[in-house]
Amino acid sequence: MAIILGIHSNVASGEYTSGHAWISVTEAGITTRYGLWPDAHPKTVDNGVGTDIRKNMEPPTGVANRYYQLTPEQTNTLRNLLLQNVTWTYTNTCASWASEVVYQATGKDVDADDWGGFETPRELGTNIVLLEAKDPTSKTKPKILKNAGLSSW
Repeated sequence: MAIILGIHSNVASGEYTSGHAWISVTEAGITTRYGLWPDAHPKTVDNGVGTDIRKNMEPPTGVANRYYQLTPEQTNTLRNLLLQNVTWTYTNTCASWASEVVYQATGKDVDADDWGGFETPRELGTNIVLLEAKDPTSKTKPKILKNAGLSSW
Protein backbone atom coordinates (compact mmCIF):
# COMPACT_ATOMS: atom_id res chain seq x y z
CA MET A 1 0.00 0.00 0.00
CA ALA A 2 1.32 3.42 -0.95
CA ILE A 3 2.31 6.00 1.65
CA ILE A 4 0.87 9.49 1.13
CA LEU A 5 2.85 12.48 2.38
CA GLY A 6 0.89 15.69 2.85
CA ILE A 7 2.16 19.20 3.51
CA HIS A 8 -0.20 21.70 5.08
CA SER A 9 -0.51 25.31 6.20
CA ASN A 10 -3.39 26.84 8.11
CA VAL A 11 -2.83 30.19 6.35
CA ALA A 12 -2.28 31.20 2.73
CA SER A 13 -1.82 34.91 3.46
CA GLY A 14 -1.88 37.12 6.53
CA GLU A 15 0.66 38.52 8.93
CA TYR A 16 4.34 37.59 8.77
CA THR A 17 4.12 35.57 11.98
CA SER A 18 0.69 34.07 11.30
CA GLY A 19 -0.11 30.41 11.13
CA HIS A 20 1.31 26.94 11.45
CA ALA A 21 2.61 24.35 9.00
CA TRP A 22 2.88 20.58 9.31
CA ILE A 23 3.06 17.32 7.40
CA SER A 24 0.82 14.29 7.40
CA VAL A 25 1.63 10.67 6.65
CA THR A 26 -1.16 8.34 5.58
CA GLU A 27 -0.51 4.62 5.62
CA ALA A 28 -3.20 1.93 5.29
CA GLY A 29 -5.88 4.59 5.72
CA ILE A 30 -4.47 5.91 9.01
CA THR A 31 -3.15 9.47 9.01
CA THR A 32 -0.58 10.74 11.49
CA ARG A 33 0.25 14.44 11.62
CA TYR A 34 3.70 15.81 12.50
CA GLY A 35 4.60 19.40 13.29
CA LEU A 36 7.55 21.24 14.77
CA TRP A 37 6.63 23.08 17.99
CA PRO A 38 8.90 24.94 20.42
CA ASP A 39 8.99 23.82 24.03
CA ALA A 40 7.89 27.30 25.13
CA HIS A 41 4.61 27.14 23.18
CA PRO A 42 1.54 27.04 25.47
CA LYS A 43 0.17 23.97 23.62
CA THR A 44 3.25 21.83 24.33
CA VAL A 45 4.96 20.25 27.28
CA ASP A 46 8.62 21.19 27.60
CA ASN A 47 10.52 18.02 26.75
CA GLY A 48 14.01 19.42 27.25
CA VAL A 49 16.53 17.94 24.86
CA GLY A 50 13.91 15.70 23.21
CA THR A 51 12.76 16.33 19.67
CA ASP A 52 10.39 19.20 18.94
CA ILE A 53 8.59 17.07 16.32
CA ARG A 54 5.15 16.57 17.88
CA LYS A 55 2.48 14.11 16.74
CA ASN A 56 -1.21 14.69 16.08
CA MET A 57 -1.49 18.23 17.44
CA GLU A 58 -2.77 19.60 14.13
CA PRO A 59 -6.13 19.27 12.37
CA PRO A 60 -6.41 16.74 9.52
CA THR A 61 -6.12 19.45 6.85
CA GLY A 62 -5.22 23.11 6.57
CA VAL A 63 -6.21 26.05 4.42
CA ALA A 64 -3.57 24.90 1.92
CA ASN A 65 -2.79 21.20 1.37
CA ARG A 66 -0.66 19.21 -1.08
CA TYR A 67 -0.12 15.45 -1.29
CA TYR A 68 2.58 13.16 -2.70
CA GLN A 69 2.57 9.39 -3.16
CA LEU A 70 5.88 7.99 -1.95
CA THR A 71 7.94 5.17 -3.34
CA PRO A 72 9.45 2.64 -0.90
CA GLU A 73 12.78 4.51 -1.09
CA GLN A 74 11.10 7.83 -0.35
CA THR A 75 9.16 6.24 2.51
CA ASN A 76 12.43 5.04 4.09
CA THR A 77 13.88 8.54 3.78
CA LEU A 78 10.77 10.01 5.40
CA ARG A 79 10.85 7.51 8.27
CA ASN A 80 14.49 8.39 8.98
CA LEU A 81 13.71 12.12 8.93
CA LEU A 82 10.91 11.64 11.46
CA LEU A 83 13.29 9.83 13.83
CA GLN A 84 15.70 12.76 13.99
CA ASN A 85 15.97 14.94 17.07
CA VAL A 86 14.95 18.33 15.65
CA THR A 87 14.85 21.59 17.60
CA TRP A 88 12.51 24.48 16.79
CA THR A 89 14.38 27.78 16.38
CA TYR A 90 13.59 31.08 14.67
CA THR A 91 15.52 29.79 11.65
CA ASN A 92 14.12 26.26 11.88
CA THR A 93 10.38 26.82 12.15
CA CYS A 94 7.38 24.61 11.53
CA ALA A 95 7.30 25.89 7.94
CA SER A 96 11.00 25.39 7.21
CA TRP A 97 10.90 21.91 8.75
CA ALA A 98 7.79 20.81 6.79
CA SER A 99 9.20 22.21 3.55
CA GLU A 100 12.57 20.52 4.13
CA VAL A 101 11.03 17.14 4.98
CA VAL A 102 9.03 17.19 1.74
CA TYR A 103 12.12 18.22 -0.22
CA GLN A 104 14.34 15.55 1.35
CA ALA A 105 11.74 12.82 0.83
CA THR A 106 10.51 13.76 -2.65
CA GLY A 107 12.97 16.20 -4.20
CA LYS A 108 10.12 18.70 -4.64
CA ASP A 109 10.59 22.21 -3.25
CA VAL A 110 7.41 23.52 -1.66
CA ASP A 111 8.83 26.95 -0.98
CA ALA A 112 8.40 28.55 2.44
CA ASP A 113 11.03 31.32 2.03
CA ASP A 114 9.58 34.64 3.13
CA TRP A 115 11.37 38.00 3.33
CA GLY A 116 14.32 38.43 5.67
CA GLY A 117 15.51 34.87 5.14
CA PHE A 118 12.82 33.34 7.36
CA GLU A 119 10.47 30.59 6.29
CA THR A 120 6.84 31.11 7.26
CA PRO A 121 3.54 29.23 7.16
CA ARG A 122 1.97 32.06 5.13
CA GLU A 123 4.62 31.76 2.39
CA LEU A 124 4.35 27.98 2.43
CA GLY A 125 0.55 28.26 2.19
CA THR A 126 0.78 30.73 -0.68
CA ASN A 127 3.08 28.40 -2.61
CA ILE A 128 0.93 25.33 -1.91
CA VAL A 129 -2.06 27.24 -3.34
CA LEU A 130 -0.03 28.14 -6.46
CA LEU A 131 1.10 24.51 -6.94
CA GLU A 132 -2.45 23.25 -6.44
CA ALA A 133 -3.82 25.72 -9.00
CA LYS A 134 -1.47 24.27 -11.64
CA ASP A 135 -1.65 20.61 -10.63
CA PRO A 136 -4.31 19.77 -8.01
CA THR A 137 -3.81 16.93 -5.54
CA SER A 138 -5.78 15.31 -2.76
CA LYS A 139 -5.17 12.50 -0.31
CA THR A 140 -7.01 10.17 -2.69
CA LYS A 141 -5.31 11.61 -5.80
CA PRO A 142 -1.77 12.50 -4.73
CA LYS A 143 1.01 13.67 -7.01
CA ILE A 144 2.83 10.62 -8.33
CA LEU A 145 6.44 11.51 -8.94
CA LYS A 146 8.29 10.20 -11.96
CA ASN A 147 11.65 10.12 -10.19
CA ALA A 148 12.22 8.87 -6.66
CA GLY A 149 14.24 10.87 -4.17
CA LEU A 150 15.90 14.23 -4.62
CA SER A 151 15.48 15.73 -8.05
CA SER A 152 18.42 17.03 -10.01
CA TRP A 153 17.96 20.64 -10.99
